[in-house]
This record gives sequence, C-alpha cells and structure tokens, in this order.
Amino acid sequence: MLYLYVTRLKCLFRNKEGMFWCYLFPILLATCFFFAFNNLWGIDSFETIPIAYDSEGAIIDPLKEAMEQAEMAEGVPIFAITYTDKESASELLEKEEIEAYIVGNTDPELFIKQNGMNETIIKSFLDNYNRITKTIQNILSKNPNALEEGLMEDILEQNVFVYEKENGKKPDQLLIFFYSLLAFTCLFGAVWGLEEVVNIQADQSTKGARLNVSPINKMKLFFCNMMAAFTAHCGSIVLLFVYLIYVIKIDFGNNLGYIIITCLTGSLTGLALGATVAVWVKKRKEIKEGILIFIVLGGAFLSGMMFVNMKYIIETRIPFLAYINPVNLVTDALYSLNYYDTYDRFFLDFTMLCVMTIVFGVLSYIGIRRKNYASI
Repeated sequence: MLYLYVTRLKCLFRNKEGMFWCYLFPILLATCFFFAFNNLWGIDSFETIPIAYDSEGAIIDPLKEAMEQAEMAEGVPIFAITYTDKESASELLEKEEIEAYIVGNTDPELFIKQNGMNETIIKSFLDNYNRITKTIQNILSKNPNALEEGLMEDILEQNVFVYEKENGKKPDQLLIFFYSLLAFTCLFGAVWGLEEVVNIQADQSTKGARLNVSPINKMKLFFCNMMAAFTAHCGSIVLLFVYLIYVIKIDFGNNLGYIIITCLTGSLTGLALGATVAVWVKKRKEIKEGILIFIVLGGAFLSGMMFVNMKYIIETRIPFLAYINPVNLVTDALYSLNYYDTYDRFFLDFTMLCVMTIVFGVLSYIGIRRKNYASI
C-alpha cells in the first residue's frame, strides 16, 4: 500500500494544471483580495473632505458650528472648511481644489461638480442638518419655551439600546473574504476526489479500464489514491495558511489548533464530495467537473467570498442553506473561533461538517463497491 500511495502522490505533484489551481490560484486570489479590500472599512482610509462655505454675513451660524464639530471619529474631522464668498468658492470648485461648497442661509444650498462618495457624505450631512433644523422650528412654533425646557438636549441625545460586548476582537469584514477563500481552497479538493474515482472506473477512463483488469483490489487502490490526494491537497492549504499569516499578516486568533483541524476536515469533505458526484452522477467527466465547480463556487459566493454581506443575507433569510453549504460551515467555524467567547457555534459548524463528510464518504463507498462491469 505504501508503494501505491507514494506513486500516486508523485503523479499528483507532476500534474502542473492541478498544482496551479490548488497551490498558486488561491495565493493569487488572496493577494488580489488584500490589495483590493485592505483598509476599505477602516477609519484610517478616510480623508477629510475639503469644502468651501459662504455664511452670507450671518453673525449666528449654527450650520458653521455643526460643520466644524463634525467628526468621522475622534480627532478625525469630516470637513476641511475654507470660508469665502460664493464667487471664490465657485472658482475653487472649478479648479477641483474643493469637493463642494455650501451657501448658508435659512435654506442652505449645496453646489457640487460631480457625483462621488465625498459628495454623498456632504449631502447626507446637510440633509440631516436640515431635518434637525425643521424639527426644531416646528416644535418652537407650537411651544416657544421649548429651548428653555431642554429641547436641544433632547434632540441631540442619542439613546443606545444595544451594547457591544468587548472580547478583545473587533469585527473585520475583510476577514470574511479570507475565511471564505480558505474554505474555498479546502472544498476545492472535490476536483481531486472526482479525479481519483474517475481513474478507477472502467467506463470513465482508459486508465480505469486497465486497473479493473489488474489483480489489485479496487477498494485498496481507491483508499491509497484518496490518501495521496488528501496529503497533496493539505499541502495547498498549509501553503495558503502560511502565506496569509506571514506575508499578508492576517490575524487568525489564538485557536490555531482548531483552525487546522477545521481545514483538514474541510479538505476531507471536499474529497468525499468529489468522489460522491463522480460515483452517482451518470455523465461524462466534464459534466461532473462542471457540477462540482458550480457547487464549490456557489458555496463560496453564498459564504461571502465575492460579496461579504451575502453571508449575513443567507443566515438571516435562508438559514437552512447556510447549514448545508460546506464552504459556509468552514467559513463560519473559522469566524466563530476568532470572535466568540464560547465554542458552541464552532462545535455546531464542525459537527455539521463531520456529518456531511461521513455521509459523502459512505455514499461514495457504496457506489464504488456496487460498481460492476459486464465487459471491459
């Protein structure tokens, strides 16, 4: 058996196409994710917006005070304000030295040159200011003594009914991409699982025909080949894991043991899934590969690899789909290890993954055992 295992392992590493998709492609994808999404949701990436403001000679100007006090975070002002008249502000806008300018009066006016993120922020701020101003005016028209009775304090007070429990980790949406990528790499072993079954089926490949007329036990050969595929595939997971930790500097927390076990189990799930599709789908190899790629890529999409909010959409609207998606189970297990104080959610995901692996393994074993050929 050792000879069969080593021989198959050598064959796998000589498969250049397989090595690229399992070893190099996830690293290239991780690099793209890092450069595309790094600091996308961070305050550090925010730059104070340059604007101009014409108060039109107003002595008391609450809008001016509101803009000066507005902050994106503590010590990070939203606006860098240039005080000037309307004509000069228009010239600055044409030269693109500012993003917009505001003419303050009873009904403030916003002037922009083009649409963009900064312009949307400015408009949202001004809309919010106008809503608060009109609310105050409506209340004062009915109760002139409202200011003395604490109207401003009541309007500006923000009641918080949900509090975040600090556990040393702040949620980072960027990590969802990398967790999903790691899970995708684990489940991509399905392609290798399919290949190992096709190689021992006489009606799927010439190699399978030769093996079926040889004296070697088919189940023993299948076991050796699957172990070789598992070993080679684990190498791709370890390489990606090392790249994410030491090159991209992704923080996976302190539960590396559980993370490794989860990834190894995910790899077994992928191999078993590929073997199951190869055995029970009565189509040619190309169609089986298409089905597997659809399952794995679709699962990666639903777990947030392409659109991070998709993971939460599925969990809130179609939770059942989250528990039958092996890519999501791996992603969610990794996420729960990093952010939850208890292991309840992790063990639920891990248990579902193990059950799925066992089911796929039993189905593929039954399918291979009952496969007989009238002639070869």
